[in-house]
Formats: sequence, structure tokens, C-alpha cells
Amino acid sequence: MINIAVYGDMKYSHQMKMLLQNEYSDLLRQGNGEEIVVSYLVADGHQEDGIISLSEFASKYASKELAAIVIPKEYYMQYNSLIQKLIKHGINLNDIYNGKRLTSIIGFNMDKSSMVEGYDQGQLGDLITPMLSDSYLSYLEFHVADHCNMNCKYCTHYSPLVKEPVFTDFDKWKKDMATLKSKIDDIGIIRILGGEPLLNPDLPAFIEYTRKLYPASVITVVSNGILVRQISQELIDTMNRNIAFFHISYYPPLEPTIEEVKKFLIEKNIAFTMSPKMDKFMKTTTLKPNGNEDFFYSCFEATCNCIFEGKIAACYAPYTTKFFNKEFDQSLPEDEGIDLYDSENTTENIKLKLLYPMKRCDFCINGGEQDWERVTGPTTLSDWV
Repeated sequence: MINIAVYGDMKYSHQMKMLLQNEYSDLLRQGNGEEIVVSYLVADGHQEDGIISLSEFASKYASKELAAIVIPKEYYMQYNSLIQKLIKHGINLNDIYNGKRLTSIIGFNMDKSSMVEGYDQGQLGDLITPMLSDSYLSYLEFHVADHCNMNCKYCTHYSPLVKEPVFTDFDKWKKDMATLKSKIDDIGIIRILGGEPLLNPDLPAFIEYTRKLYPASVITVVSNGILVRQISQELIDTMNRNIAFFHISYYPPLEPTIEEVKKFLIEKNIAFTMSPKMDKFMKTTTLKPNGNEDFFYSCFEATCNCIFEGKIAACYAPYTTKFFNKEFDQSLPEDEGIDLYDSENTTENIKLKLLYPMKRCDFCINGGEQDWERVTGPTTLSDWV
């Protein structure tokens, strides 16, 4: 008997627990393996019978009361940060497992949390997979434009420092994505960013190819919303056909037209989410190493895997820092990342390297809040550092 835990307290966690203890354990017994018992769900903030906190799980793991944890793939946004927390709690990466997407199991009734009559039990053979060897990432993002029409001061992507239009080369990106696909077969959420992605007239092609490669991914175009009501019919049709949606970053300039933007998206049948109004920014760049080895593990951006020019990194900073360095004659680390074309960078090596800090991380800090404002002229180093 193997005692394990499943992450979360949402329906996916309860469904995974049921499958592991019943149908999956039955498969294991048929193969002369040990049955699995899900002793606990792991969820911080609302402990009750059968639910423990992450720190409690770590304690029970250390005492060998629990042998492993399973993370349902449906926890897209929490996934990377959760892995980082497990590392900090001393959990061996070989004892972290991914749970198969439940919606991919033919015959699974999502409403009743059970298998319906006639399902193929063989589909449960890969219900859980060791995290490192599973060709799955919970999150990926990429730029299609580095410049922006908003030009927010303190922008962590340094878009106001991009003086001329800079678009991602579609053919090169397409080759990079196909190479990534050979090593990472499934991705939870894919976000298309900038700068402002709506400035790129080839955006429909990026969406089409992303959906072709990753049919199960959630595809999101992240926009400041200013240009939304001017998008082409081609882009509207592409987003609807490929089940892509907008995430609107709500900055102060959008306020006068925000209701019109919502109305437009509803009329065009394009799904969307919207951030709260963001009238504060933070300076996150420092010229002196921060000296904090744990900064990476508390940084939200460190879970935002980004692909750019044949490489993948834990965030976008290695690829946008070149604009900062050029503008202010600095030498912060840039162009770091994992070479997708290096045969030594297998699925397991890519996933492992993404979990640890880069040199560029030494030059990020949690700076003080600044009131949002637009860059309207030349900037100085003190505007960013």
C-alpha cells in the first residue's frame, strides 16, 4: 500500500482521488502492483478533515507517512509556483507526479465525478506520470511585438525603450515552436504577449499555428485593450475558430472606453477576462546583485516560461533586457535560456532547468510602488532602476 496526497480541494482533486483509489488501484492490483491510498488533499487556507496544508504535507513526507504528491493538470496558474514551493519544502522532484487531464479520459463524467458505463480502463494506464519526465508545461508565453502603443513607465518588458516596431519573425518562431513540441507535447496555458500583440498584423497566423500544435491548450491574447475595437474580421474569425480569448490589462487610459470594449467583445462572441484597474507599477530592476538566493522562488514572473529565438527561459527578462542595456549602456545578463536545439536538452532537462534561477534573477527586486504614468519623452536610468 502506497500512501500519497493529491493537491487541491477543487472538483479535479476529488475526481483524481476517486480514480486513483478505485479504478487505478484496480489496474495496479491486476499487474501485481501495490494499491494507492490517497490519504489527504493538500490545500492551504481551509483545513478540515482529510485536507492538510503544504507544510503539513512536507512534515508527513519527511516522516515517510506520505510517499508522493499528485498535481492535477487543471491547476494551470498555480502549477509552477507550487513546484517551487515543494522544492523549498524539501520534496524530491521524483516524488512529484502530474495527473492526466480528466477531460481527456473517454467515458469520464465530469459532473458526477465517476466513470460511466462502457469506458476503456486502459485509458487510465498513464493517469499519473512523474513530473520531470512528463512532456507537459503548465504555462508558456511568447511575444509577437516588443513595442507598445501604451508605453507605461516602469514597464518590466521595457517596451517604451523599443524605439521602432519590432515584430517576432513568424517563420523562425514557427520552427522554434515545432522544436518545442517535439520535447513538450502538452501545455496548459499559452499567452501571446507584447509589447502590444494587436500591433502585429500577423497575429492570426500565430494563433492558428499555436492551436494546431497544442489542441488542448488555453490560448490567450494579452492586450491593453486600446486597439480591440479596431481588430480585423480575420482576427475575430481566427479567435472564434481556434477558441482563443482576450485578457485585457486594464490601465487608466482604457477607463473612458472600457464599457465599449466589453460590449464589442460580447457582440463578436469573443471570450475575455479583465484585470482589475492597474494604476500602480513597481520598479523591479537593480544594477547591483540583490544577494537574495530565494528571490526567484517568491517571484511570480519566475513561473512564466517564455520562448524566444530558439530558447526557453523561466521568464521573459533575458530576452527584453537588451533594450534596457542598449538604452542606458548597461550590461545586465541577457540572452540566457535553454537552447531548444541542443540535443542534450531533453524534456527532463528542460523542465529541471526551468525550476532554478538564472543570472538575470540577481538583478530583479521588489521595488516600491509608483503611480502609473505614460512615457512621453526621453527617460533616464532612474526611471527604471
